[in-house]
Amino acid sequence: MEGKQYSECQIQNFEDSKVAVTEKDPIMRIKQPGDEIQEGMHGCEEKTTSDTKSWSTGFLMNMESTVAEIDCVSIGVSSNDIDLSVLHPDGSSLPIMGKSSLSEADDEESESHTWKKLGFEPTLPICLKFEDVTYKVTVKGEKTPDANKYILHGITGLVHPGEVLALMGPSGGGKTTLLNLLSGRIKLDSGTITYNNQPYSKSLKWRIGFVLQDDVAFPHLTVKETLTYAALLRLPNTLTMQQKKERATCVISELGLERCQNTVVGGTFLRGISGGERKRVCIANEILLNPSLLLLDEPTSGLDSTTALQIVKMLRNIARSGKTVVTTIHQPYSRLFSKFDKLILLGKGSSLYFGKASDAMLYFSSMGCSPLIAMNPAEFLTDLANGNIKDKSVPSDLEDKFFPRNNSLDMKHGELSQVDVHEYLVEAYAVKEAKLGKTKLIKPLLIDAEPRMKARSSTMEWGATWWDQLSILFRRGLKERRHEYFSCIRITQVFSTAIVMGLLWWRSDASSPKGLQDQAGLLFFISVFWAFFPMFTAIFTFPQERVMLAKERSVGMYRLSAYLLARMISDLPLDLILPLVFLVIVYLMAGLKSTFTAFSLTMLTVFLSVVAAQGLGLTIGAAFMDVKKASTLASVIIMTSMLSGGFFIQKVPVFMSWVRYISFTYHTYRLLLKIHYGCSTSLDAESGSSCKSPFKGLRLDWDGMEVGTMVAMTVGYQILAYAFLRRMKLMTIN
Repeated sequence: MEGKQYSECQIQNFEDSKVAVTEKDPIMRIKQPGDEIQEGMHGCEEKTTSDTKSWSTGFLMNMESTVAEIDCVSIGVSSNDIDLSVLHPDGSSLPIMGKSSLSEADDEESESHTWKKLGFEPTLPICLKFEDVTYKVTVKGEKTPDANKYILHGITGLVHPGEVLALMGPSGGGKTTLLNLLSGRIKLDSGTITYNNQPYSKSLKWRIGFVLQDDVAFPHLTVKETLTYAALLRLPNTLTMQQKKERATCVISELGLERCQNTVVGGTFLRGISGGERKRVCIANEILLNPSLLLLDEPTSGLDSTTALQIVKMLRNIARSGKTVVTTIHQPYSRLFSKFDKLILLGKGSSLYFGKASDAMLYFSSMGCSPLIAMNPAEFLTDLANGNIKDKSVPSDLEDKFFPRNNSLDMKHGELSQVDVHEYLVEAYAVKEAKLGKTKLIKPLLIDAEPRMKARSSTMEWGATWWDQLSILFRRGLKERRHEYFSCIRITQVFSTAIVMGLLWWRSDASSPKGLQDQAGLLFFISVFWAFFPMFTAIFTFPQERVMLAKERSVGMYRLSAYLLARMISDLPLDLILPLVFLVIVYLMAGLKSTFTAFSLTMLTVFLSVVAAQGLGLTIGAAFMDVKKASTLASVIIMTSMLSGGFFIQKVPVFMSWVRYISFTYHTYRLLLKIHYGCSTSLDAESGSSCKSPFKGLRLDWDGMEVGTMVAMTVGYQILAYAFLRRMKLMTIN
């Protein structure tokens, strides 16, 4: 109770500090918005302050002289990284900015006007409000119903159009989970989330842009191709193809991507554009649709300070054009921190602060917690969220509460435990909420946008027709996968295998029984190779593209049927080239039946085997979405298919005879034998006798059963792959 009363008193001091202290002296507040101080102030004599508790940036300093008498301020940071403002008795703040600060502000204002001049339809303003948001997950391995882990505990916040809200805190604090809840990707357990005082609905799906923490893009497509295909698929049907391409070009220009627009995006094993450019490409993917609400998951992770500042400035300009921007941030640089309008500080799923980012340091200093050394405000806040109070002043009520009892101290280091600090900060913020009133704290602006939100729900269902989606995805698939199909490794593998086979079966003669058996072995190896090779290639397809597929499907980019059919059709010409080259080499070297008809039928048979094996590989990959599990099952299937293929064993036990009929290796091998050693139908009719097979116990007369079975398997595997993909939860990306 004593701690609560003291916290309430401290909160009252925080609310009244702007008026009470100014009765005696002007107050100089030092912030960190990243603007420069006037030139000529660096290097001058430092004016000493009285009763200053901390030399940290962002802390209040009580100056003995007026602002006009100040010659220089230098407190552990560069003049380029701090900004001065005077607090007046009415609570207002007048910034003292130099030429560079003014020019930077002018640049940002001009850039925001540029965004407003884009040829987009007017943005629907969205006021995002969330209150008492709670989310929990069931702990795996626990069977009791009470085994739940709370990720978020009653988070409350509000952000208006034109503002940037930062969700800040340490790893595991619940930032990404809160962002997923705000985007509608996952359902909350309790609490409310409203958009212009309306709950989430499908009509909002195309008004919310979500940028993942990991940059998800096709590595072999250029920047321009990536954004052009996204524009063609996502933008509404009311725009023509040319207008969609023009919008993509406009976004490229506004995001400063002209220099790298013809460079491939790249990936882990392919060098492409830089990290900052990749992040801008991902943001551009969402900006194309002109979203009203833009959500970003740690857009500055892995970037240097300059590039990160450019990204955040761009987000601020996007917000100033009438959009609502919410971003998670781990530990921003000092100049980045000042670019945020509002801040939610999360620690272990609880809210430690919500309000203006510029008032965060003032709030914590009002309760007696301030840095004792020069410190980045973001670093200071993150330390508090972690419960780390080292190099910071300890609030008096926290000292009085724990130090006398000495039962919650880390005795080894003589410090408060992180749990105690966390509980105190959560309690202090709860007192602030109770004092100010939660309704007043998150009072939204009234925006009458409900009719417009419902009006576009039907017209924005799909950005392109089914046939347009098929055509666009077909072209994109050809450009992306041609590099994979014609990689040096694959070409070397196919060419070397063909040459080795040709040398081993060099000019083989089928006139003798031994030569006939040798050629049969060659045909069997061809059927096995072109079942094994495409199957194991296809297994990796969906597990590797899962994140990309989930991302594009979650925003309604295309229908799953159009995607699967486009992939199958785009693979056909690519699948035909390498088998064709392979058979040409083998035919010329091994001396197989040298007629155009025999070569054409052999090519069609191998091609049918490739398509069937690829369909099976896609099905296995879609069923497991795990490369190791899929590869294990595929190796068992290919071994069973090879053993029952009809070369190693002719007489199979009755209870296992069904295996060969579902083996495409068996059907491929029989077709190849019929092409090269079978009897023609016309000769059989003239002689009036059945076809005599050179292989004992194997009939080689044509009946079309193998072809029909292979076609049925090809279609069946594609349907199974579609069913497995439909079953997969694509709408949630972890």
